[in-house]
Amino acid sequence: MQLVILAAGHGRRFGGLKQLAPVGPGGEAIMDYTAADALAAGFDGVVLVVRAEVSDELAEHTAKYWPGELEVVQVLQGPIAGTAQAVASVRSAVDGPFAVANADDLYGLEAIELLARQLAGLEKGEHLLVSYKLSNTVITKAPVTRGLCRLDGAGWLEQVIEHSVARTAGGFRGRPLGSDPSAERAIGDDEPVSMNLWGFDQSIFDHLDAALAAFDPETAYHEPGKPPEVLLPVVGADVLARGEARVRVSPVDARCIGLTHPDDLDLVRRLVATDRP
Repeated sequence: MQLVILAAGHGRRFGGLKQLAPVGPGGEAIMDYTAADALAAGFDGVVLVVRAEVSDELAEHTAKYWPGELEVVQVLQGPIAGTAQAVASVRSAVDGPFAVANADDLYGLEAIELLARQLAGLEKGEHLLVSYKLSNTVITKAPVTRGLCRLDGAGWLEQVIEHSVARTAGGFRGRPLGSDPSAERAIGDDEPVSMNLWGFDQSIFDHLDAALAAFDPETAYHEPGKPPEVLLPVVGADVLARGEARVRVSPVDARCIGLTHPDDLDLVRRLVATDRP
């Protein structure tokens, strides 16, 4: 059973290689804790998606910090920016159902164990998403991107809509990415959100390949300062809308600690010290 960790990001908002930003007392990065949790949860291998220019640096780091029992394979991300291309790039490196996590989000052992338990029971065309309460994923008042989840009455995902979200004095406010500022609204603390912690059946690759083949950089949405990209939740939303797959949403009450802005670093170190004594 394999966990795919997405570590090819450029860290534009962070201003550097946040995948390796030291947050632990011994210089550990966030993804080092995720790798240890993966081993404890029953994963026997990690596929690390990287960019060519940081491949050697990441390999040196994982050799130093990751458990020796964990088989680690590096895969270079394909040419299109975004998480959809990152996951599509691992097709030849995974065997059977697999999980996906961001390198810069600390999900916690509870969430990784939940994902591992449910992964083995996936049927063809079924996928998993671990959701968090919005309030458990935002650590400062700086804007962040969160995928707000809409579920049906049986706990299956209907839609994930990427929002720009910020904490305010009265709670949270946000609006869908690419929308007019007038679309901003109040968002509840307990709103379920995706932090890109997925479990996938192999059938996801055909959907990803189709979305990437249809990608047009001239018309694709992109945030200021970032290239056009294809996002995993956007592909998932299209697949769900066409009725071609189902996604079971499994909520956790744990905290997810993400590293987005350089000013987050000191706070993240304090939170890690509390959560990972």
